[in-house]
Amino acid sequence: MRVRELEKSDVGDAVRILVLSFEKELNFIFRDIELARELFFKFFTDYNENCFVVEEERVLGFASYSTKKLPISKLLRKELGLVNGFKTSLLISYLCPKPKKREGVINFIAVSPLRRNRGLGSHLLSKIIENARDKGVRRLKCYVSLENDAGIGLLTKFGFEVDKMVDNSFAEKYFGQRQWYLMKVEL
Repeated sequence: MRVRELEKSDVGDAVRILVLSFEKELNFIFRDIELARELFFKFFTDYNENCFVVEEERVLGFASYSTKKLPISKLLRKELGLVNGFKTSLLISYLCPKPKKREGVINFIAVSPLRRNRGLGSHLLSKIIENARDKGVRRLKCYVSLENDAGIGLLTKFGFEVDKMVDNSFAEKYFGQRQWYLMKVEL
């Protein structure tokens, strides 16, 4: 098993895993899962900063974190038009907010559904933490649904604690889940 930076040749497999892992949320955001797949393929073909894959002969997991605002807004406005692109960008920034100084935000950790519970998510999270420390990040944050027991368990295993609980109708309307934890760990 090997964790490494995302390469252009990995993007198709990585996006497939991302879409499989977050199909429900992406359907709420884009209303068209194939459109989401196409847009993420375009985005990650050009953007691979702080993106990692885990592989065993092929890509089995994909993860990303940010230390600054993700530059996806421009692509969304170009592909979806000004109004729909802006709306979609706002929805993504709700779960992947712009980090504060010396902070990082985990955008996602996605593992192929058939390969879960084998430590792949742990390897990806370990790489994110190592990379963030090397870059001088002092705190990592991540939003996770209260319904995502595996995600909460993974973050807790690495020392993340609940910073606050978000309970609002906006999240329910646009992501299908009303309650989320904002979890954080000091590095």
